Amino acid sequence: MEIHLVTNRHLCGENRLLWVIEEALKGGVDVVQLREKDLLPRDLYALAVQVKALTDKYGKKLFINRSVEVALAVDAHGVNLSFGSLPLPRVREILGTAKLAGVSIHSVAEGQTAEREGAGYCLAGHIFPSMCKPGQEARGLVFLQKLKEAVSIPIIAIGGIDEETIEAVAPLGVAGVAVMSRFLLADNPRAVAEKLKSFSFTKRN
Repeated sequence: MEIHLVTNRHLCGENRLLWVIEEALKGGVDVVQLREKDLLPRDLYALAVQVKALTDKYGKKLFINRSVEVALAVDAHGVNLSFGSLPLPRVREILGTAKLAGVSIHSVAEGQTAEREGAGYCLAGHIFPSMCKPGQEARGLVFLQKLKEAVSIPIIAIGGIDEETIEAVAPLGVAGVAVMSRFLLADNPRAVAEKLKSFSFTKRN
Protein backbone atom coordinates (compact mmCIF):
# COMPACT_ATOMS: atom_id res chain seq x y z
CA MET A 1 0.00 0.00 0.00
CA GLU A 2 1.46 3.33 -1.08
CA ILE A 3 1.78 6.35 1.18
CA HIS A 4 1.19 9.68 -0.56
CA LEU A 5 2.10 13.10 0.82
CA VAL A 6 -0.17 15.88 -0.46
CA THR A 7 1.32 19.34 -0.06
CA ASN A 8 -0.11 22.62 1.16
CA ARG A 9 2.65 25.05 2.02
CA HIS A 10 0.18 27.27 3.88
CA LEU A 11 -0.15 24.60 6.56
CA CYS A 12 3.52 24.15 7.27
CA GLY A 13 5.02 27.40 6.02
CA GLU A 14 6.82 27.97 2.72
CA ASN A 15 10.25 27.82 4.29
CA ARG A 16 9.47 24.47 5.90
CA LEU A 17 7.81 22.66 2.99
CA LEU A 18 10.90 21.16 1.35
CA TRP A 19 12.18 20.00 4.73
CA VAL A 20 8.86 18.27 5.48
CA ILE A 21 8.90 16.59 2.07
CA GLU A 22 12.45 15.31 2.43
CA GLU A 23 11.90 14.03 5.96
CA ALA A 24 8.74 12.21 4.85
CA LEU A 25 10.61 10.70 1.91
CA LYS A 26 13.30 9.48 4.28
CA GLY A 27 10.56 7.82 6.30
CA GLY A 28 9.18 5.91 3.33
CA VAL A 29 6.64 8.10 1.53
CA ASP A 30 6.14 6.70 -1.97
CA VAL A 31 4.50 9.61 -3.78
CA VAL A 32 4.52 13.38 -3.36
CA GLN A 33 1.55 15.18 -4.85
CA LEU A 34 2.38 18.86 -5.30
CA ARG A 35 -0.95 20.55 -4.65
CA GLU A 36 -0.39 24.30 -4.48
CA LYS A 37 -3.53 25.64 -6.13
CA ASP A 38 -2.81 29.33 -5.69
CA LEU A 39 0.58 29.38 -7.43
CA LEU A 40 0.98 30.77 -10.92
CA PRO A 41 2.37 28.22 -13.41
CA ARG A 42 5.82 29.85 -13.37
CA ASP A 43 6.00 29.67 -9.56
CA LEU A 44 4.54 26.17 -9.43
CA TYR A 45 7.16 25.06 -11.94
CA ALA A 46 9.98 26.57 -9.86
CA LEU A 47 8.76 24.73 -6.76
CA ALA A 48 8.17 21.52 -8.70
CA VAL A 49 11.78 21.50 -9.91
CA GLN A 50 12.95 21.51 -6.29
CA VAL A 51 10.49 18.82 -5.24
CA LYS A 52 11.39 16.65 -8.25
CA ALA A 53 15.03 16.80 -7.20
CA LEU A 54 14.00 15.35 -3.84
CA THR A 55 11.74 12.62 -5.21
CA ASP A 56 14.47 11.63 -7.68
CA LYS A 57 17.04 11.55 -4.88
CA TYR A 58 14.99 8.99 -2.95
CA GLY A 59 13.68 7.11 -5.99
CA LYS A 60 10.06 8.13 -5.40
CA LYS A 61 7.28 9.56 -7.56
CA LEU A 62 6.05 13.11 -8.10
CA PHE A 63 2.54 14.01 -9.21
CA ILE A 64 1.43 17.55 -10.00
CA ASN A 65 -2.06 18.61 -9.03
CA ARG A 66 -4.13 19.92 -11.95
CA SER A 67 -1.30 21.37 -14.06
CA VAL A 68 -0.57 19.14 -17.04
CA GLU A 69 1.92 21.69 -18.38
CA VAL A 70 4.00 21.73 -15.20
CA ALA A 71 3.87 17.94 -14.95
CA LEU A 72 5.35 17.73 -18.44
CA ALA A 73 7.84 20.53 -17.86
CA VAL A 74 9.45 18.82 -14.85
CA ASP A 75 8.98 15.28 -16.17
CA ALA A 76 6.78 14.31 -13.23
CA HIS A 77 5.42 10.77 -13.04
CA GLY A 78 1.90 12.03 -13.54
CA VAL A 79 -0.85 14.48 -12.81
CA ASN A 80 -3.79 14.45 -10.41
CA LEU A 81 -6.89 16.11 -11.87
CA SER A 82 -10.01 17.44 -10.25
CA PHE A 83 -13.21 15.82 -11.43
CA GLY A 84 -14.45 18.07 -14.20
CA SER A 85 -10.98 19.25 -15.26
CA LEU A 86 -9.80 18.87 -18.84
CA PRO A 87 -11.36 15.83 -20.53
CA LEU A 88 -9.34 12.86 -19.37
CA PRO A 89 -8.98 11.24 -22.81
CA ARG A 90 -7.36 14.46 -24.07
CA VAL A 91 -5.08 14.61 -21.04
CA ARG A 92 -4.01 11.04 -21.75
CA GLU A 93 -3.13 12.03 -25.31
CA ILE A 94 -1.03 14.95 -24.07
CA LEU A 95 0.75 13.00 -21.34
CA GLY A 96 1.44 9.90 -23.39
CA THR A 97 1.48 6.35 -22.08
CA ALA A 98 4.46 6.72 -19.77
CA LYS A 99 2.73 9.07 -17.30
CA LEU A 100 -0.23 8.45 -15.03
CA ALA A 101 -3.37 10.57 -14.79
CA GLY A 102 -5.43 10.24 -11.62
CA VAL A 103 -8.69 11.95 -10.70
CA SER A 104 -10.01 13.24 -7.38
CA ILE A 105 -13.53 11.91 -6.87
CA HIS A 106 -16.20 12.29 -4.21
CA SER A 107 -18.84 9.74 -5.22
CA VAL A 108 -19.09 6.24 -6.64
CA ALA A 109 -20.55 7.65 -9.86
CA GLU A 110 -17.55 9.95 -10.29
CA GLY A 111 -15.22 7.02 -9.71
CA GLN A 112 -16.97 5.01 -12.41
CA THR A 113 -16.74 7.94 -14.83
CA ALA A 114 -13.05 8.38 -14.08
CA GLU A 115 -12.40 4.70 -14.78
CA ARG A 116 -14.43 4.76 -17.96
CA GLU A 117 -12.48 7.78 -19.26
CA GLY A 118 -9.10 6.17 -18.59
CA ALA A 119 -7.96 7.32 -15.14
CA GLY A 120 -4.99 5.43 -13.77
CA TYR A 121 -6.32 5.75 -10.23
CA CYS A 122 -8.89 7.71 -8.24
CA LEU A 123 -8.18 9.81 -5.16
CA ALA A 124 -11.27 9.25 -3.05
CA GLY A 125 -12.37 11.34 -0.11
CA HIS A 126 -12.71 12.73 2.25
CA ILE A 127 -13.01 9.56 4.31
CA PHE A 128 -12.73 10.89 7.88
CA PRO A 129 -13.34 14.38 9.29
CA SER A 130 -10.51 16.61 8.17
CA MET A 131 -9.26 20.03 9.18
CA CYS A 132 -8.77 20.68 5.45
CA LYS A 133 -12.53 20.26 4.91
CA PRO A 134 -14.06 22.12 7.89
CA GLY A 135 -17.80 21.71 8.26
CA GLN A 136 -18.05 19.11 5.50
CA GLU A 137 -19.41 15.68 6.32
CA ALA A 138 -16.95 12.84 5.88
CA ARG A 139 -17.95 10.11 3.42
CA GLY A 140 -16.75 7.27 5.63
CA LEU A 141 -15.63 3.70 5.15
CA VAL A 142 -18.90 2.55 3.59
CA PHE A 143 -18.19 4.91 0.68
CA LEU A 144 -14.78 3.29 0.22
CA GLN A 145 -16.31 -0.18 0.30
CA LYS A 146 -18.92 0.70 -2.32
CA LEU A 147 -16.30 2.35 -4.51
CA LYS A 148 -14.06 -0.72 -4.27
CA GLU A 149 -16.94 -2.85 -5.50
CA ALA A 150 -17.77 -0.46 -8.35
CA VAL A 151 -14.34 0.23 -9.92
CA SER A 152 -11.29 -1.82 -10.77
CA ILE A 153 -8.73 1.01 -10.94
CA PRO A 154 -6.54 1.65 -7.87
CA ILE A 155 -8.13 3.70 -5.09
CA ILE A 156 -6.13 6.15 -2.96
CA ALA A 157 -8.05 7.15 0.19
CA ILE A 158 -7.68 10.71 1.48
CA GLY A 159 -9.08 12.77 4.33
CA GLY A 160 -8.27 12.46 8.01
CA ILE A 161 -5.77 9.64 7.48
CA ASP A 162 -3.20 9.27 10.24
CA GLU A 163 -1.39 6.54 12.19
CA GLU A 164 -4.66 5.51 13.86
CA THR A 165 -7.26 5.81 11.11
CA ILE A 166 -5.10 3.90 8.62
CA GLU A 167 -5.89 0.82 10.69
CA ALA A 168 -9.52 1.00 9.53
CA VAL A 169 -8.70 1.83 5.91
CA ALA A 170 -5.97 -0.70 5.12
CA PRO A 171 -8.14 -3.86 5.38
CA LEU A 172 -10.45 -2.51 2.65
CA GLY A 173 -7.82 -3.26 0.04
CA VAL A 174 -7.15 0.27 -1.20
CA ALA A 175 -3.98 0.84 -3.18
CA GLY A 176 -2.82 3.61 -0.90
CA VAL A 177 -3.60 6.49 1.41
CA ALA A 178 -2.92 10.19 0.92
CA VAL A 179 -1.99 12.35 3.90
CA MET A 180 -1.76 16.12 4.14
CA SER A 181 -2.13 17.81 7.52
CA ARG A 182 -0.64 14.97 9.58
CA PHE A 183 2.62 15.35 7.67
CA LEU A 184 2.65 19.10 7.25
CA LEU A 185 1.95 19.91 10.89
CA ALA A 186 4.17 17.20 12.37
CA ASP A 187 7.28 17.98 14.37
CA ASN A 188 8.75 14.73 13.02
CA PRO A 189 7.38 13.96 9.53
CA ARG A 190 9.88 11.13 9.13
CA ALA A 191 8.50 9.29 12.15
CA VAL A 192 4.95 9.74 10.87
CA ALA A 193 5.96 8.27 7.51
CA GLU A 194 7.76 5.37 9.14
CA LYS A 195 4.70 4.51 11.23
CA LEU A 196 2.33 4.71 8.29
CA LYS A 197 4.66 2.72 6.05
CA SER A 198 5.24 0.09 8.70
CA PHE A 199 1.50 -0.37 9.10
CA SER A 200 0.99 -0.56 5.34
CA PHE A 201 3.49 -3.42 5.12
CA THR A 202 2.31 -5.46 8.10
CA LYS A 203 -1.47 -4.98 8.14
CA ARG A 204 -2.47 -4.58 4.51
CA ASN A 205 -5.15 -6.80 3.02
